[in-house]
Formats: sequence, C-alpha cells, structure tokens
Amino acid sequence: MPSFEFHPRADDPSWHADGMPALMARKLTADDFTFRYFHADVVISDGTDDIVLRTPGLPVIDFVLMLVQIHCEVASVGETRVETSKSRDSIRAVRRRDKVEVSYSFSDAVSEVSLCDFEEIPRSALRVGLQCLYSAHEDLKFNNYLLNLSAQVGEG
Repeated sequence: MPSFEFHPRADDPSWHADGMPALMARKLTADDFTFRYFHADVVISDGTDDIVLRTPGLPVIDFVLMLVQIHCEVASVGETRVETSKSRDSIRAVRRRDKVEVSYSFSDAVSEVSLCDFEEIPRSALRVGLQCLYSAHEDLKFNNYLLNLSAQVGEG
C-alpha cells in the first residue's frame, strides 16, 4: 500500500507555536486548512518509487482532500484527474479491474495499487497528516473541522 510523509515547510510560520497561537489553532476553518496554513512537501512511497511533491503552496489537508476526491471519483466512475487547490499539481487514477493505475503531473512514476489498498489511501493519508499537524500543535486535536473530517473519512 502506498505510504505518505509530510515534511513541514520551514518557510511556513504556522508550524511554529509563535506563528499559530493555541486559540487560533482550535478555530481554523476548512478554508484555512485548504489554502492558508500548514504547507508541506509530500513524499508518496508506492513500494517502487518515492514520488516527491515539493511546493511552497501545498497545505497538508489540501493534499488529503485531493486523495479523498480521487477515491470517491474512482469508486463512482472508474477514473479521474484531480488537482490540488493551490499549486494545480495533479494526480490521475484509472481503475483497471482489481487494480488502480496512478500517475502524477509532478513525476514520471506510475504506481499500480490494488483496489483493496486504494480503498485505504484517504484514511492512511489523513492519519499521517493529522499526526504531523498534531505534533506541531496539540490544540489542533480540538479543532471542529479536523474532528468532522476525521469522522467523514472514517478515522474518527
């Protein structure tokens, strides 16, 4: 199954306590998490390749939401191409019987994922993303948007 790593951007002050007061962290909204805060570089390991997405404009939750959308669209129509909200990097996924072929605008790699593993990708990415966010700001554990997102994706 593919795995994910989020590497906080040093140039994003929201990762630091002095850049994000505790009360503010508890009140962040969907827009805040998708467009404004917690930018990271992403590493996708598919068992063969490490696919790296480096951009100063990619919030962790934006990437997770992209994977949730990919999962939903592949489940309903069999294929999709989804972009991140800010950087316009994209991932394309096509279901082929019991596998899903995944390609990336930011890499020449093509990943082949079993349908069973593909089902777990949104939950896995959210779990890792939340661990990264919570390690920076424990108060995010009390953020209503993140709590609701966890419940919707099945991690709650």
